[in-house]
Amino acid sequence: MTTTTTTGAGGRSTRRRGGRGGLRLPVLLLATLLAGAAVAAEPITPLAPRAHADAAGGGGDYVPLSTNAVVLDTRSGTGTTTGTRAADSTTTFPVLGVGGVPTTGVGAVVVRVALIGPTAATWTALWPDGTTRPNQTMVSAAAGEDLSNVAVVRVGANGKLAIYNAAGKTHLVVEVQGYFKSAQGSTGGGFVPIAHTRVVDTRNGLGTNTGTIAAGGSRTLTLTGGKVPAGAAAAFVNVLVPGASTAGWLAVAPSGGSQRPLMNYETGSTQSGAVLTLPADGKVTIYNKGSAAVNVVLALEGYFAANPAQGAGLRNVTSRLLNTRTVGAGVPLAANATIDVQVGGTNGLPTRGIAGAVLNTVVTPDKAGYLKAWPVGEAEPDVSVMDFKADSWRDNAMVLKPGTDGKIRIRNGSSGTIHLIVDLQGWFADPLPAIPVAKDTRTTVMQAAPATGAIAGTLEYAYVDDSGRLRYGHQDDLGSFNSVQWTTISGNEAFTGQPALTQLADGRVQVSAQHQDGDIWTITQTAAGAATWTAWADFGGSVAGPPVVAKLGDNTAVQFAVDADGKLWAYAQTGAVPYWRNLGDQDLTTALDVVPVRDGVRVFGLNAQGAVKTVEYYNDGSVSAWTDLGGTGLTGAPEVITRPGYVLQVFVRGASGAIVTKTQDVSGAWPADWRTVGTYPDLGADTPPPAAGSPTAVTDASTGRISVVVRGTNSELYQVTETSTGSDTWGNWTKSVAASDPSATDPTALAYTGTNGASWLITFRDVNDASRIYDLKQG
Repeated sequence: MTTTTTTGAGGRSTRRRGGRGGLRLPVLLLATLLAGAAVAAEPITPLAPRAHADAAGGGGDYVPLSTNAVVLDTRSGTGTTTGTRAADSTTTFPVLGVGGVPTTGVGAVVVRVALIGPTAATWTALWPDGTTRPNQTMVSAAAGEDLSNVAVVRVGANGKLAIYNAAGKTHLVVEVQGYFKSAQGSTGGGFVPIAHTRVVDTRNGLGTNTGTIAAGGSRTLTLTGGKVPAGAAAAFVNVLVPGASTAGWLAVAPSGGSQRPLMNYETGSTQSGAVLTLPADGKVTIYNKGSAAVNVVLALEGYFAANPAQGAGLRNVTSRLLNTRTVGAGVPLAANATIDVQVGGTNGLPTRGIAGAVLNTVVTPDKAGYLKAWPVGEAEPDVSVMDFKADSWRDNAMVLKPGTDGKIRIRNGSSGTIHLIVDLQGWFADPLPAIPVAKDTRTTVMQAAPATGAIAGTLEYAYVDDSGRLRYGHQDDLGSFNSVQWTTISGNEAFTGQPALTQLADGRVQVSAQHQDGDIWTITQTAAGAATWTAWADFGGSVAGPPVVAKLGDNTAVQFAVDADGKLWAYAQTGAVPYWRNLGDQDLTTALDVVPVRDGVRVFGLNAQGAVKTVEYYNDGSVSAWTDLGGTGLTGAPEVITRPGYVLQVFVRGASGAIVTKTQDVSGAWPADWRTVGTYPDLGADTPPPAAGSPTAVTDASTGRISVVVRGTNSELYQVTETSTGSDTWGNWTKSVAASDPSATDPTALAYTGTNGASWLITFRDVNDASRIYDLKQG
């Protein structure tokens, strides 16, 4: 007889005896700006559990200031010493507590950044003081130009910002227009996107009188009552001064308020993003501070509500999404060509639920022209987001809601080529419902690669319990499953579904799981074999089910998951900006399996009609056509085994509860029909019941025979084994554990190397959430 030890929910150990069975050693586990800019990217801080809207407590509400707070002006010495800033110089200056900006509770600020009279073509970056300068550009200008732009930037922990000047000498000006709160409160409001729409054009009288604004003159505009509702706190706009004959600048004032700088403009056409504070009547006055009359055009991009329960809150992320000089061979964007830029699914962003992304675009053109930008999947707008001169850097900020698959499309509206940079400064989070914690989900088990000098690697386990905790198990002593050391690695985060385990190229173990916010989060050992972990990293994704992970031929880890629409997504953990990529809409359910093949990995899933679909993800990142293996009413998760020669065999639960299978032939073709696996002998009360869950399968390294294990409708585990090696014929279903040992979860099988050589195990959890492991080496 065999003796086992169990740990129940209260941690008390009990002893019980099981009857003799035909299996070896059942044991119980104790319950488990330019290409040449040499700057480092700003590290992305792992996001807190994301409540995707202000109203849900995520913060990020916008509070406009009554007048611009000048926090830096090197001409007057405000915030710093007086005098121009040299090339390759950094200037720090205080923001919190200056000019109406609070001393606490500020997550980020909206600022106007200006370059005044640079002696050489230059660009500037702005970032939280005390952190690494990001690979970003806020404003660029040619020698002698005065240009400004709007930017969204976090404030450093010390209440300061830092600004960098790349070349020549220049004066710098930074003015705060408003701020985003770091926590929910009773003031401020969320962002509401608007499809970019021109609402004012003095050239044709749209939204105003026809005719230019004279030098020293002004024009009062009403911005609410149409796209922007009455009572809105502020509007995000794109301001265009087309065809100016001389350089100058614009100021703006809400009705009853004081004037504040709006933008600088040069000869020709100049555009700048801006956030306009709106008074109760929705009226603002534009002042022309130049020496010649100008036309002014305003395009709406969104507005900020005055109610913190409305709109989307800001989430701070800093990243360069695109630089055509560093993509591939550095080929510029051709005349009148478009390029799609991935925004959603990068840098921890979801692929859906983005109300708007704060983006800055930079061009270096051959010819004069313009840029357009719009969500992929929507019609091209008739408004531009930037006008530019030939052979001169230009940039402009915008807020744009990503379209299909989280992408935006940008057109080069010129007769020459351009190099294009797109920087992400933050995004606004729409509300998304939290995902409930799935109950009784599978445990994942993996054997790590052996350490230097070791015969076999450690066993690693992970599962999510019914409260959402992620439990991690580590087993050094391969001769005793009772030696597994269990820890909770989720902290106060909540996860759901079966987690994934993989070992990175540097030997560190990585755990991936679906967070309740719908994103895929990962946590990684600080070093190979370490008992300590990095901070959680949010990969984003907006998926509906847990991930599966596989490694390509170069050891790149790739996450696969399904979204609420049944699309399969992949996230390759490589490249400058990893992102979630749509591999096709096959109406899949969330349960997947993935196995390595010669040229990459192959993913299997079930669609809503109960048919198995599969696609190959190649080592070079390309994807095969989808293959339909057919079936009707198949349920649960498919299980795939690789036979010698990379011949794949799929096992899945049929509608009747029988386990069915298909096996490729040597050419890779699949048969038409599904075959039932094993027979159910008439043993009276001991006759195996139909399967209640998804199968798990394993190849015994000693015999080469495949075994399939499944949980029956009576919660006991049953298995069937090939009658001989490579036969693909099957014997009778029998109990995996002779004594009664009901399982609350589907089992997981793993072939592993132990102290006595090659073997295989199953692991599951009982109704008390106690983890159990059995060694099932074939005799």
